[in-house]
Amino acid sequence: MTILKSIALSGEGTGFLSGPRASEVLTDLREGFFRFFALAVMSLFVYRGVSQLIIDPARLNVLLLTISETLTLIWLLLARRPIVRDWSPFTVVISVTATFGAGLISFEQGVAIIPLAIAAPVQFLSLWMSIWGKISLGRSFAILPANRGVVTDGAYRFVRHPIYAGYLMGHVVFLLSNFSIYNFTVYAIISLFQIHRILREERLLAMTPEYSEYLNKVRYRLLPGVF
Repeated sequence: MTILKSIALSGEGTGFLSGPRASEVLTDLREGFFRFFALAVMSLFVYRGVSQLIIDPARLNVLLLTISETLTLIWLLLARRPIVRDWSPFTVVISVTATFGAGLISFEQGVAIIPLAIAAPVQFLSLWMSIWGKISLGRSFAILPANRGVVTDGAYRFVRHPIYAGYLMGHVVFLLSNFSIYNFTVYAIISLFQIHRILREERLLAMTPEYSEYLNKVRYRLLPGVF
C-alpha cells in the first residue's frame, strides 16, 4: 500500500497535460493554428493572383506581388519555434493585419501613375530585397514579434528590417502602377500596422544584450538616413 502510494505521489504532476507539458502543448496548438490560418489566407491570395494572370498574363506587377506573398508563406511554414513570442491580443491583431492585409488588395486594373515598364523592375528589386532578408534570417522568420535568435549578418548589416523594407517598396510601387483609393487605404493601414510591429519586435529583441549592441551599430530600420 505504501509502495503504491509512493508511486502515485511520484507520478503526480507528470501527466501528459500537467504543468510545463500542458503549457508546451497549448503553445504547439496555438502555433499550429496560426500557421494553418496563414496557409489558408495566403493560398486564397495566390489563387486570386494566378486567376488574374490567366486572364491577363502581361500584368507583371501582379505576378511579382503573388510571388512575394507566396515566399512569405513558405518562410513562415519553415520557421523554427520561437524562444519568446508576443501573444498579446492587440499585437496579434496588428501583426496579422500587417502581414495578411495584402490579401485584401484588389487586382482590378487601376490608374497607372507610373508605367509598368518602370514599376516592374523596381518591384523586382524590392522582391529580391525581401528574399535577401529572408535568406539572411533563415528559419528565424516570424509574423508575430518573436525572439528566434538575433541575426546581424547579410542584409541586416544595412538596415534592421530589410524584409519589411522590401515589402514597403513593393507595396508602394504596385500601388503607383495600379492605383485606386481602395488599394491606397489598404496599404496605408498595412504600413501603419507594420511600423507598430517593427517597434514591438525591437522592444522584445532589445531584452537581449546582443540585440542592444546591434541597435547601436545599425541605426536605421527601413531606409538609411530616414527611418
